[in-house]
Amino acid sequence: MIIKSFLNWVQYAPSGSRAQAAGTLARAFLYSDLESSEHSEAEAALTFLLDDRDVAVRVALAEAFGAAKIVPSHIISALLVDEDEVALPLLSGATIIPEGELVDLVATGSAQRCVAVASRPEITVGLSAAICEVACEEACVALLANEKAEITPNSMERVVARFGESRDVKDALMSRDDVPLQIRHMMLRRYTEGLGDHPQVLGARNMRAPEQLVADAQDRSTISLAWSASDKELHGLVEHLVVSAQMTSVLLLRSAVTGCFNLLTSSLARLSDYDEDQVFDALATPFGAPLRRVLSAAGLPDRTHALFQECIASWQRVENMQIDHWSKSRIVAGDLIALEDELGIEDLGDLQDLLHRLSNEAARESARTRVAEMLSDVA
Repeated sequence: MIIKSFLNWVQYAPSGSRAQAAGTLARAFLYSDLESSEHSEAEAALTFLLDDRDVAVRVALAEAFGAAKIVPSHIISALLVDEDEVALPLLSGATIIPEGELVDLVATGSAQRCVAVASRPEITVGLSAAICEVACEEACVALLANEKAEITPNSMERVVARFGESRDVKDALMSRDDVPLQIRHMMLRRYTEGLGDHPQVLGARNMRAPEQLVADAQDRSTISLAWSASDKELHGLVEHLVVSAQMTSVLLLRSAVTGCFNLLTSSLARLSDYDEDQVFDALATPFGAPLRRVLSAAGLPDRTHALFQECIASWQRVENMQIDHWSKSRIVAGDLIALEDELGIEDLGDLQDLLHRLSNEAARESARTRVAEMLSDVA
């Protein structure tokens, strides 16, 4: 009888009162101990209100139902296809919504709806794959920022392919703990590709072509990722570099000169028929025949072998010096530059230019380290 009176009243009540009453009825339906007949009548009345001409009434229903896990499916479906301000409270709430409906919303809904879906507390692998495949950039950022979302490496790779130049996507992706190193590398590579149009890269102060500056930035990011990588992560990164044809002699020399020997060892092992222990032993005696065999098996031209041998020997000389790592790297680069004529470095093209750039980079990194130490002492 109460529900019937409500229906009679609601047809003529003002908008604000109808919205308030709709929310009250929805909460009573969800949480009150109604008799079976009253529960059925209340459901019918709520279903009737889905067609209310005033959006405020439907928003009140969505807000009430958004706080509940279990809601009648026909009510969910009606609210989800309503206006954004009606659908969003439900999408952002705790209500269990069939994955198929969420996938459809991602494919056809507004940016706001997609972001709401991507921000939900439970995101399955299938739903995250749909978001990564077709949703807008904002939704992908929201998904990556959602720590509870289950996202496979393939889905992450798809986001990188679609929005890899976005700073927001990069920041969200790099902040996750479950991102494989090779995906981080792909993200950094895509992001640095956009540096070619940066004013400082295009400016007259740079004597090198923009694409060369970008390539340098990409190789530096690769080294940076490799420094702290676990063995498993490093193997994944090396495999990615080889398969994607990004494993170059320039990158290998950068690894050697900067003292990134975990990357150098793993790379030489992957490129040759030798295991990592054999490569490690060969590096321990840089002028021995085993290292030349490893370098040859890895596909490095004979004319570069002496350069790598001298580089590794130089590191052995400076390793125990009581100076910071980048000062050591600067000494190594200087040693190789001093041997330019003996090593025939002029004939090595990009490798000659690289040595001078690495010397300058090491000097700047060493200066940053020393300034940080001085400031620390002052503090």
